[in-house]
Amino acid sequence: MAHGVRSSSGQKHLSGEVAIMRKRFCVFLFVCFLLASPLVAYADLIAEPENDFYERNASQIIYLGRSFAASGEDGSVAVKQRPGSGGNTAKLQNGEVVYIQYSCLYNGDYWGFTFKPSGWVKLDQMLVLYDYVAFEEEHLDEFYSYGGDYAGIKETRAALAWQWPGSEAPLWTITDLDTENFRVSHAWTDEQGREWGFVAYLYGSRDIWFCLSEPLNRDIPVFNPAPAPEPWVSDTEHSDIDDDGHSMLVVIVILVAGLAIGTIVLIKVFWKPNAVLVGGKTDD
Repeated sequence: MAHGVRSSSGQKHLSGEVAIMRKRFCVFLFVCFLLASPLVAYADLIAEPENDFYERNASQIIYLGRSFAASGEDGSVAVKQRPGSGGNTAKLQNGEVVYIQYSCLYNGDYWGFTFKPSGWVKLDQMLVLYDYVAFEEEHLDEFYSYGGDYAGIKETRAALAWQWPGSEAPLWTITDLDTENFRVSHAWTDEQGREWGFVAYLYGSRDIWFCLSEPLNRDIPVFNPAPAPEPWVSDTEHSDIDDDGHSMLVVIVILVAGLAIGTIVLIKVFWKPNAVLVGGKTDD
């Protein structure tokens, strides 16, 4: 008989080991895919705004989405490329209103990011304007789930959007409303019995109120005018960013390195190119 001939049982045993190894390796690749997916999603999220500090610390930056008025001690507020940096990219004159998209806590101070002008401002030099968030904080205990059939909206197929119930004037009119896609997240009734509904998103509009009882009445008396802007107090826990802004980059590098090392270890453990032959040399 020839040298090094594998027995039938040996071939089956080796084939079984290879199959198990392949299955385990596929499982490992699947786990790698699950770990890598959040990184891809994270990369998509940090594409905007195009700001280095934001991109390096996105996991510690909180969405804010509120309007603020500048209120600096010297009559203006500096806009910076990154929190705590020396140079200014622009200045806001006191009273100038900007929309703060994101907030962060940097070395014990709260900062907010604005797109126009692009950069970071210290939020203790800004005053937040009254908005739907402030209205919610005042009337949260009075909100309830809407149980109606949107009869007013069905009849008009249009409605005025308001910043909050009782504000000075409506924002705009939304037409061609389809009640199949129109849903309020919560409702509220004013002292005159008018029912209002809050919609988080509709046709590109975010965080708006509708008067469900009188959808197109723009002459609703102002019963909740906006108070003067006031200092902002965070109701969301922030992680203090006290380094040079490389925390997220370090995490990504560690994860990628861990995946690479894990792959190498599994290959060495399960990949056996020099399998022992069963049978060996036999006498002629």
